[in-house]
Amino acid sequence: MKPSPRLCLIPAAVAAVLTAAAAAPAPAADEPERRVQVAMVNFTDSRIPDAGKLEAALKDNYFGADSSLTSYYNEVTGGATTFKAAEGDGVSGPVDIDLAATGCDTGKINDLTRKALAAKGVPEDSYDHLSLVFPSEKAGCDWLALGTVGGGTTWMPVGADGKMSMTALVHEFGHNFGYSHHMRLRCPDGDLGAGCEEDGTSHKTPMGGGGWEAGLTSPELLHNKWLTGGDVAKPGKSATYDLRPLYGSGGGVRALDIPLGDDRLVVELRHESGTVDGGIQGVHAYRVPDGDYTKSALIDPTPDADAGTGDDVPADADALKAGAKLTDEARKVEVEVVQAGAEAATVRVSLDGVAAPAKAAPAEASPAQDAPETPASEAPASEAPSSEAPASAAPNDARPEGDATELAETGGDSDTTLAYSIGGGLMLAFGGAFLLKSRARRAGATAPSSASGRHSR
Repeated sequence: MKPSPRLCLIPAAVAAVLTAAAAAPAPAADEPERRVQVAMVNFTDSRIPDAGKLEAALKDNYFGADSSLTSYYNEVTGGATTFKAAEGDGVSGPVDIDLAATGCDTGKINDLTRKALAAKGVPEDSYDHLSLVFPSEKAGCDWLALGTVGGGTTWMPVGADGKMSMTALVHEFGHNFGYSHHMRLRCPDGDLGAGCEEDGTSHKTPMGGGGWEAGLTSPELLHNKWLTGGDVAKPGKSATYDLRPLYGSGGGVRALDIPLGDDRLVVELRHESGTVDGGIQGVHAYRVPDGDYTKSALIDPTPDADAGTGDDVPADADALKAGAKLTDEARKVEVEVVQAGAEAATVRVSLDGVAAPAKAAPAEASPAQDAPETPASEAPASEAPSSEAPASAAPNDARPEGDATELAETGGDSDTTLAYSIGGGLMLAFGGAFLLKSRARRAGATAPSSASGRHSR
């Protein structure tokens, strides 16, 4: 039985700051094929018990034809970006490094493993991503998975059984693609100008507690230009659009990228397609702060704090139903869902106070434009949000948080793990379990910081 995306709540545990040497340069975002090197690592005091068994499992996890890292990103990107084994079958080792597992020194694990690989004829320029797999028992890591944001390194501890969480794997590589953690903005009655508050995670992407069987959101696809051309419309004036499912077959507009002052408002229709989005249905909207698609957040118009996140409510309880409106009076923007079905939705977009026409124009009358992209070589999570709201915004205008120094605490006993990112120097992401509680802390530029919590393995 497939795990419910609602059971895959965002984890977070520890914050750490590494030096620039700890992360490989990020591949270009539009690079169609990314070379992945998986390295099995032995410590001086802890070794992988059955390297042959683990190697076979890793080949399936990373490069298998289905239920793998490769099959997931190949599906959600429509084949625009995929992974390949960097050297041979893509799995090396075990390599022995002169380091004790105790203390989980991620920087040294990374540095020593790269040197060991180079000594074995696997130089750093032969791969775009390095995934470090090592025994977890003695390491005592306070996270279940780790990845650089906008970089190319992931740390994946495994237990004695050699099992790896596919949700954690997909999530960490999402950080490599530049994605932040995906949050929820609760805006009662769809009022975007006032009263919105951050309220947990979105459950609409592996980056927001949706589990690895959820597709990426349209803002995430826009960031990496995996949603371009006629698939996305950017209204310049009031218009009405017919939306097709984000991962459905056939042509048509799959996302609306709407101006909202200095921000963007992205609207999509989700429906089960292929192996993704079995638990996601309906029209959803996301706020994109300052045009940074890596930091988008779901807009939830429901007034009840538990309406869209409880385990006993439908997965689409936070979807925009027919008749629902999102409004921002200060920016003179209104978005209305006229009709919403499994295979199509009609959405009116009114800009500058001008009412949208009742019916959608023919597809050729609504030219689409590519969305701008945050360079993958940057670490988006390190960019702190502006301390001032746009001049036209209401005083309590709420936007997704993204401060590089924000840490997160969590505890719980979920056995489905994800990761949470923090920042400082290089942006990293950590795996933990269950539901997060965020709080701001200031981390030093060179010293690691941490927030403790109970963790499940």
